[in-house]
Amino acid sequence: MKKSSIYAAVLALISAAFISTAYAQYRVPLEGAFQFPDAEGTVAVQEYPSGIAQEEVAVEVRGLRPNSVYTAWLADGPERMQGLGVDDYSFRTDASGNGRFVAAVPEGELNRWDTIEIAYHPTGDPTDLENAEIALRGELDPFG
Repeated sequence: MKKSSIYAAVLALISAAFISTAYAQYRVPLEGAFQFPDAEGTVAVQEYPSGIAQEEVAVEVRGLRPNSVYTAWLADGPERMQGLGVDDYSFRTDASGNGRFVAAVPEGELNRWDTIEIAYHPTGDPTDLENAEIALRGELDPFG
């Protein structure tokens, strides 16, 4: 193998390493709450690679009620809540009780909140907050 080919291969590997680590990613564990003690999940937060001042927030959940409606919320105590992403902040679990929800938030938005919460909607209506129950909760303190 020629010297120039070896040099090019090494340079490509170094470049790939920088590209794959250039965007910060954080993970927040979600723990079951109240009537959902066995449920769990993960929130992965990653900067958008295109230079847009936003972060992608991907929520993955397991062990929830199958084929049910849930919403994702940012919370700072019981009095202050905001839906995560675009209205109606909802997703549906599959037949095994697993689900995935992805939203975009402005860069630094998560620093303004204490927790992320996943609410179960027993009526199937994501706008019915009267009957909603918190199913999962994760502390956002690492972002502060």
